[in-house]
Amino acid sequence: MRAGVEVLAVDLPEEFTGPVGYADRWVWIAVGLAVALVVYYVLAWWLTRAPRRPALARPGVVLPDVRQQHLARIDRIEAEVVAGRITARDGHQQLSEVVRDYVAAVTTLPARTMALADFRGRAPVALVEVLELVYPPEFAPDDAIAHDLFETAVDRARGLVATWSPTRSAA
Repeated sequence: MRAGVEVLAVDLPEEFTGPVGYADRWVWIAVGLAVALVVYYVLAWWLTRAPRRPALARPGVVLPDVRQQHLARIDRIEAEVVAGRITARDGHQQLSEVVRDYVAAVTTLPARTMALADFRGRAPVALVEVLELVYPPEFAPDDAIAHDLFETAVDRARGLVATWSPTRSAA
């Protein structure tokens, strides 16, 4: 049988050759392209998902003065609702305005023109929680919900204005 194998090797024409090897550079080019593709997707994900929160604090604001003004406005709203001069629904609307005005005065957020969805994406959690409490009664068709939640909304709005500082807020 060995003789048959030797015969075949000898009888093959010269046009048949062994396997052709590939140049190493093509393997390295393919690996480099794969790595570049992975790096591209990781960078695209990182740069679009990493939170970029600008500094919220508005420079030059005297926080105690602004705080006191807005707390006085909250007290006036509460007194008017308790006295029956305005409805609880109107009180919620005014509380929302006071909270937004306070945030606009002490931060760089355009709080007066932001929707609740904008606040959820850009504002600190404490602020969003107060606005989420004030919004349903503010837009409710009847005054019952607004009346039930008014005292809680006043307390939360007063607490936010009294204690929240844009320099130490957690978003």
